[in-house]
Amino acid sequence: MRVALCVIATSSYKNFLNPLLESAKKYFLTQHNLSFFIFADSVDHKGWLDLDEHNVCWTQIEHLPFPLPTLFRYKTLLKKEGELSDFDYTFHCDADTRFVSTVGEEMLGQGITSIQHPAAGSNDPKVFWDLTEEFKNYAFEHNPDSLAYIAPKKRKKYFCGAIQGGLSKKYIGAMKVIAKNIDDDLGQNIIARYHDESHWNKYLSQNPPHTILPFWYCFPESKDWPTKKNRWKDVYVPKEQEIKMLCLDKDLHGGYHLYRGKAKK
Repeated sequence: MRVALCVIATSSYKNFLNPLLESAKKYFLTQHNLSFFIFADSVDHKGWLDLDEHNVCWTQIEHLPFPLPTLFRYKTLLKKEGELSDFDYTFHCDADTRFVSTVGEEMLGQGITSIQHPAAGSNDPKVFWDLTEEFKNYAFEHNPDSLAYIAPKKRKKYFCGAIQGGLSKKYIGAMKVIAKNIDDDLGQNIIARYHDESHWNKYLSQNPPHTILPFWYCFPESKDWPTKKNRWKDVYVPKEQEIKMLCLDKDLHGGYHLYRGKAKK
């Protein structure tokens, strides 16, 4: 299969690119023909990224202040819609992530692939989703005028935005819908609570993903992450499972302010 992995990295986020891409080369769908689609505020990767042996599509973009790079991620990826359409599967992962064990065929479903948010997991093997009322109040968009709004009674699942994708045709279709919804919100002077992630969850609430993988495919980094301790919620990764990808803690990589330009709330 031909697989595209897309990453957007501007300004300080470019510091994450080399370790992320090295980890992807080692762990991400290694039995398939993997190409990287990089969107960065640099002319190219020559001299600072070791990508000679991989197919690379490089797109120079402008750096924008937070939250615009993440809010506009779908619009950015769609700049290469034509090229991505030629791939069997397209995935996107945040620059501040890192693969730490093998991610294989389980990612390749017959539609959209989505990952359970680390704060939505459960310790009960019979219960996959466990969203506390506190988390629901914290995570979901509250403004009913936003196209990212999900009615309280329908807030049953919550997916992370840090890694997502699926069959290229399906994922490109999703990106087009979400990009338009974000633009329509902006036209009403609305930015959803968690930006593109809020819109991603609204889309999935109306268009259920074919493949859902558990939270250890997007595990929050901490100093003791190898112990499988989830710093976002008191849930554990089962002993027989491996953490697949880390969502990096910016405070462990120079400080939150270096990437967002402000202190963490």
